[in-house]
Amino acid sequence: MSSRREEEIKLEAKQILDKFARALEKVKAEEDFFVERDEDRRKESQEEKDSDFREIFFENAPSVKKECIEVEKGGWK
Repeated sequence: MSSRREEEIKLEAKQILDKFARALEKVKAEEDFFVERDEDRRKESQEEKDSDFREIFFENAPSVKKECIEVEKGGWK
């Protein structure tokens, strides 16, 4: 892709974002928004909270080895 085309794309993207930002400024929220759940994931005791957090944290990690999360420097792009 030529550098001229890249600049055109960047300019077009900036115009789209600016237009979107101006549209968002006009939106007025009249109420606070929140989500109600039937079941709360929080536990009463600190020990249960820590255990639950660890479990969820490791489940979400892409790679775990011996209770350590393995990451690759520069892997998130």
